[in-house]
Amino acid sequence: MSDPDTCQVTAIVPACRRLDKLQKTLRQIRGCQPAPAEILVHVDGGDAVIVEAVKAFDPGISILVTDALLGPGGSRNRLIVEARHELVANFDDDSFPAQADYFARVMLLAERFPDAAMFSAASHAQEWQSLQFQQIALPSGCGSVFRKSWFLRTQGFVPLPIAYNMEEVDIGLQLHAIGGMIVHDPLLRVVHDRVPTLSVDAVTNAQVLANTALFAYLRFPAWLWPVGVWSVFRRVLMLVQWGWTAGLLDGLRMIPEYLQRHKQHRREVTSPSLLSWLLLKRWPKNLGDARLPA
Repeated sequence: MSDPDTCQVTAIVPACRRLDKLQKTLRQIRGCQPAPAEILVHVDGGDAVIVEAVKAFDPGISILVTDALLGPGGSRNRLIVEARHELVANFDDDSFPAQADYFARVMLLAERFPDAAMFSAASHAQEWQSLQFQQIALPSGCGSVFRKSWFLRTQGFVPLPIAYNMEEVDIGLQLHAIGGMIVHDPLLRVVHDRVPTLSVDAVTNAQVLANTALFAYLRFPAWLWPVGVWSVFRRVLMLVQWGWTAGLLDGLRMIPEYLQRHKQHRREVTSPSLLSWLLLKRWPKNLGDARLPA
């Protein structure tokens, strides 16, 4: 018999070091009505303190552990493969549902859009100004729902310790290239529990710049690599304008070796797929009123 207090959704959380944030996220997920039928946590880097804390919090939570650092994307790859359910609700260890009926709405979305590959939640005011469902190119990283069967048709996430400027754009393009639709719901809301920073450390800055080049190298047809070069140039200009120059030269210097290191992940999409994705990124498509019945 099915449990009326749960729904057929797996919630996944990659965890690395931030135990206090993780505990808050798990409390919020467990407090939803209905709750997900399964919660999976991946402990990156084999942190025994986090493993024991999660066990103590709720023995019903399944824990995956790797001693090596897979990064958030590598963690999600493992979690999605292990998920028992087709609908897989993804969170960061510092993001969680903003409403108690989050998973009930996920089920309504799955019924409304049976062919969608992914649902993207809203984490800030700009994303819920319009109460329209939209087909989008870039899903939210801190709150989204995968259809497992669609995800398994992609290469998954490239495992990177620092994945900014790579994770969401890459999975978004991969899904688009195989015909998968990503639906943004302004009323499926998550809280991203972090304080915005006014600067970025040099290591992160360098890595994100290299990720900008990596995305183009892995997915763009060779004749469109100049578009990737232009993306790197635009990011350099933006960093200079913002005064975030720490690590900028290191990022540029590391690009050739970085691309070579990850060349095994290269699988280019077709030119029409890439061009239509770039257009969708600029002009999302409205799919109707998001005010579903309760």
